[in-house]
Amino acid sequence: MTSLPADQTGSLPNLQTTDRAPSTVQLITVGAALLLAYGHYILWMVQRWWESPYYGHGFLIPIISGYLIWRLRKRLWQLPREDFGWGIVIVVGSLMVHLAASFADVHFLSGFALVATIFGLVVWLGGRAWGQTLLFPIGFLAFMVPLGRILVEQVAGPLQLLSAQLSGQAVAMIGGVVTIEGTLIRTPIYTFEVAIPCSGLKSTIAMTALAALFAYLVVAPLWKKILLFACAFPVALIANAARIFVTVILGTTIGPAVAEGFFHSVSGIVVFLFGLAGLLTVGRILGCLELRKDI
Repeated sequence: MTSLPADQTGSLPNLQTTDRAPSTVQLITVGAALLLAYGHYILWMVQRWWESPYYGHGFLIPIISGYLIWRLRKRLWQLPREDFGWGIVIVVGSLMVHLAASFADVHFLSGFALVATIFGLVVWLGGRAWGQTLLFPIGFLAFMVPLGRILVEQVAGPLQLLSAQLSGQAVAMIGGVVTIEGTLIRTPIYTFEVAIPCSGLKSTIAMTALAALFAYLVVAPLWKKILLFACAFPVALIANAARIFVTVILGTTIGPAVAEGFFHSVSGIVVFLFGLAGLLTVGRILGCLELRKDI
C-alpha cells in the first residue's frame, strides 16, 4: 500500500497550494467568458456613462483601477498561489446574483455582481494573497456602477433641500435678504431653484470615489483612512452649497445672465476644486498627506 508523499515537516502537502501563476491562455479564456456573461450589461453601463450627468466619471474608474493593478504587478508574481478554491464559490455566487438581477431588470445589482465576479476570478487564478493585494483596486470598480434611477432620485431630493438650506443660510449670514422655500432661494431681485442637477449628487458620487482613492494612497492608520473616506459626503455637500451661494450672489449683484451663463458652465469644475481642497484640508488635519511608496 502506497502513501502520499510528505513534505520535510512530515505533514501531507497542501493540495490547495501552488506557485504557478495564471497563464496567458487562462487569462484570455477567462476574459472571453467574462465578456460572454456580462457583455450586454457592460454595453448598457458604458451607454449610461455617456448619457447620464451623474456617471461621466465612470470612464476613469477602470483606467485608475487598471493602473493600480499594473503598479502592483511585480509584487503579484512573487506571491504563492494558495487557498484559491474560494474563488469558484465567489464566482458562482456572483453569477447567480447577476442572473437574478437580469430577470428582475435591476441593472446596478448586475454591476456589483460583475465586480464580485472579477474578484472571484482573481482569487481562483491567483490565490488568496492575490485577492488580498487587489482587494481595493478591484473593489474600486464599484464606483463605476450606475445606480438605479429610483435610488438616485430618492437621494437627490433630500440633497436638493439640504443644499438650498445651506446656501440660503450662507447668503443670510453675510447680510443678504433671502427667503428659502423648499428648493427655491429668493432674493428681492433674483430667484434660484436648486434643481436635481444642482443637488450635489453628481459631485457627491465623484467625490466619494476620489476620497476612497485618496484614503488608499495615503500612509495612515486604518481609522484615519475610514474617517477621510467618510468626510467625502460633507465635503461634497459644502462644495456644492458654495457653488449655489456664489450663483445667488452673482445673480443678485450682477444679474442672472452672469450667474446662469459662464459661471454655470464652469461651476462643475469649481465644485471639484473646492472638494479636492476640502479633502486635502481634512488630510492635513488628520496628518496623513504622505503617499505610499509601494504603489
